[in-house]
Amino acid sequence: MIVLLVIISVLTDWFNYFSYNVIGQSGIKHNTIYFYRKDGWIKNIRFVSWGGIGNPKRVWTAAKIGIDAHRLPFIPWPDENGNYNFEIIDKYLPLLHKAGIKVIISFYSHGIPDWFWEKYPEAIPKTADDKINQIWGRWGGSPWHPVVREELKKGINALFKHLRERDLLKYVNGVDIGVGMEGILSYPWDAFWGFDPYAIGAYQQYIQSHYSDIEKLNYAWGTNYKSFNEVFPPPYWEDTLNCKTFVEFYRGTLLDMSIILSDEVSKNFNPSMWYWLAHFIRDSERPYTARYPVFYMSCLRNIGRADIVQTSIVPGWQTKEEIQQLQKLGLQVIGEWLINPNPEQQLQQAQMAWDLGCDGLFVGTLENLLNEQGELTETGIVTAEIIKRWKTNKRP
Repeated sequence: MIVLLVIISVLTDWFNYFSYNVIGQSGIKHNTIYFYRKDGWIKNIRFVSWGGIGNPKRVWTAAKIGIDAHRLPFIPWPDENGNYNFEIIDKYLPLLHKAGIKVIISFYSHGIPDWFWEKYPEAIPKTADDKINQIWGRWGGSPWHPVVREELKKGINALFKHLRERDLLKYVNGVDIGVGMEGILSYPWDAFWGFDPYAIGAYQQYIQSHYSDIEKLNYAWGTNYKSFNEVFPPPYWEDTLNCKTFVEFYRGTLLDMSIILSDEVSKNFNPSMWYWLAHFIRDSERPYTARYPVFYMSCLRNIGRADIVQTSIVPGWQTKEEIQQLQKLGLQVIGEWLINPNPEQQLQQAQMAWDLGCDGLFVGTLENLLNEQGELTETGIVTAEIIKRWKTNKRP
């Protein structure tokens, strides 16, 4: 009887430990039970590529030189007729698996089609002076716009439906969800992109949920607002309570996006690894870009949805201590700088990743490392040597 009670007590503690409630900062509550995976092979993911590949011959050489995983992109946006493009997935998912390269489906949520902007022009992020983020904004869209979120969820579901129908899901090892922590709010880095109508409305609801009535806000901020409808996001960063509150809201929105979209994945599939892009940046630009990798990864790790993080290794953007903070969360850290480096740049970024203490290196696109015949380019030759030295515990 005593033994039984001990077992029940241990199981209860285990249950409580792995139960985690996340209150999304846009007001969405997530009550789900997660279990951390302890797959030993995740630690062997050190050299990661990305892209559409272009020629099957590249896959075999990539495996031969030691590339461990490939982030295979899927754009979760349909054309104007509601059709998704699964061509790259169908062609390369089985091939990568056959070659022994782990496959990470990369939901490339940027690249919104023109039909969407014609229908929802208000979804383009804006600054306080009504400047529209025509290039990068059209690339990602406002994370506060409900249709942006719904279209991304529909795209995720469409892919998993396709994978099940084609019996391809068995070849998927991991998932990489492209959210705003690297893309939607990251460019340009000179103002807050929080002035589209949905962003303003969400912020006003956020501060109202924190202060309940306007007098409490006025007392805390030293202001004279008559209603929450008069409160707008700050145009630029200043060391004020308004700015600090807005940054909490800003990054909380992107955490919400991460959880909402990963919820959609979990309804369809339990990946062996959750892979994230979360970059650092200069301190002066960090509030505008909402780049807070340790914050995002800590929250996602706590709910069992973070195993590997691909983060920046750009001079002046991060420190060795910050890389260690990510590793202390139990994450495998892959260093990234350039997507299509030349040979000198590839060596430089490999040395940067090594010196910062990263566990591995993002080597870029296979199209840059290998030609159409599957032969190594000059950058590919350098990459092969980098991998060889790294795997023998030698600095590149």
